[in-house]
Amino acid sequence: MNLYRGLKKVIGSLVLLLVWACGSDKPDSAIVIIYDNDVHCAVDGYARFSAVAAMAALETPYVTKVSCGDFIQGDIIGSATQGMAVVDIMNLVGYDVVTLGNHEFDYGVPRMVELMDSLDARVVCANFRNLSDEKPCFEPFHIIKYGDVKIAYLGVTTTTTATNTSPQTFRDSEGKLQYDFSLQNFFTHIQSCVNRARARGADYVIALSHLGDLVYGEHPTSLDLIEQTYGIDVVLDGHAHSVIPDTGVINAVGDTILLASSGTKFQNIGKLTLSTEGKFCSELISTEMGTLPVDNKIYFFVEELMESIVKQGERIIGRSMVNLPYVDANDAKLSYLSQTSIGDFCADAYRVVLGSDVAVVNAGGIRASIEKGELTFNDLYSVFPFNNIACTAKMTGAELLDAMEYAVSSLPEGDGNFMQVSGMRFDVDCSIPTPAVMGIDGLFAYVGDGARRVTNLQIFDSQREAYLDVSLEKEYTVASYSYLLKDWGASGIFRQADIVGEDFGHDVDILVDYLENYLNGEIPVTYSMSSNRINIITTR
Repeated sequence: MNLYRGLKKVIGSLVLLLVWACGSDKPDSAIVIIYDNDVHCAVDGYARFSAVAAMAALETPYVTKVSCGDFIQGDIIGSATQGMAVVDIMNLVGYDVVTLGNHEFDYGVPRMVELMDSLDARVVCANFRNLSDEKPCFEPFHIIKYGDVKIAYLGVTTTTTATNTSPQTFRDSEGKLQYDFSLQNFFTHIQSCVNRARARGADYVIALSHLGDLVYGEHPTSLDLIEQTYGIDVVLDGHAHSVIPDTGVINAVGDTILLASSGTKFQNIGKLTLSTEGKFCSELISTEMGTLPVDNKIYFFVEELMESIVKQGERIIGRSMVNLPYVDANDAKLSYLSQTSIGDFCADAYRVVLGSDVAVVNAGGIRASIEKGELTFNDLYSVFPFNNIACTAKMTGAELLDAMEYAVSSLPEGDGNFMQVSGMRFDVDCSIPTPAVMGIDGLFAYVGDGARRVTNLQIFDSQREAYLDVSLEKEYTVASYSYLLKDWGASGIFRQADIVGEDFGHDVDILVDYLENYLNGEIPVTYSMSSNRINIITTR
């Protein structure tokens, strides 16, 4: 089924329907499942989501509201409340079942558990487990009865969460792995959960999947989930932000299984229907036309929440004399591929404010552009929405060199582990195969023998006001945030860092401090000029 991998189908029509034959039991009235995935704090869409569910309820008594994950993070309303405001909205909407996305773990496992405990919906996740007893931390599935018909909703979360989120949050105080996502026995484990759901009387199984249809190393995709199992009737997918009205994927016993995904940030609202003939049909309802009704109760609740949160950040703290773009005209993330002006600004803020030799900011941690003109606190909060805590560490020149080697290992494709830097510069030759080696735990392990991509690494000497060749034995101070230096984020790229200072405030506070106290409230035009920190001399 490689034909479907990386599917990014975009629809312009309001709805698109296909029908798939399913199990033998037929409901006495149509069953409608309204679903979302990857909302990422686009909370204005919940009023339309609720209205679509209400319209369905006029035609059938069987309406269920579900989410395929990644709802608590992505904008200021999530970051400012560490997800609780979004949970409050979802409780008012009345979600029935949700699964976990990787970003539900952004504030750590304890906060995730606290948020899920506050959520009225049933949380299902078959493959996130506590290694002390090797049991799922949440129920693998939840069965809802519609008359005489039972549907099991099975939750599955991407195994990339173990390394793309702060890996340290999955370990105990002694560094021992405490939680995992069942990567080693993924398909046999999921199959056993499906079998148990069927044994408990489920007539149909709908997977609420946060796997995505894009290939990421050895991590399972939603396509793999279908191809390697049987007994699942429908997969509603998230994580890759793909728009899949529906497509058919052949499962392990030759049956055609429906796969659908609604995109991201409520660009569509998903509607899955099981007819009285026992057949599923899938449709995506576009929100871009602006013709959908809204649930006024949800609308005004969200408006009041946003007003109270955003108002606190409307104060003007400075201005920018230049645009610092986060994406290009095609919405491609610039900082995933090369040095950028906004990356320079963010990394400089850390190095200058914390007084370190160098500073690093992973490309995936930068989430918005800075526009020319007046800047508010909210503008900078949008750049750094994760509430990371600033800290400093010591690393040898050799360790820094290895870290930079891994940082460029994904080029020329690029990813969120690419580093924006301050206080150092180096050359990159992408024609050389990356020598960076990953461990069996999915984290960066070491740099192998042979030619390296990174050469001519130099560190800025503030006393001489000049770049000097890195000394491999020397220790340098590194400034960044806890996600990278302390929590083994970005695949453990800085796991060798020795923390020497922590709790210097939130990441956005560093940007504000730099702007107000070091730049006199004005980002200069010099940030629009390349400083040749990362010189990519050959692509491939």
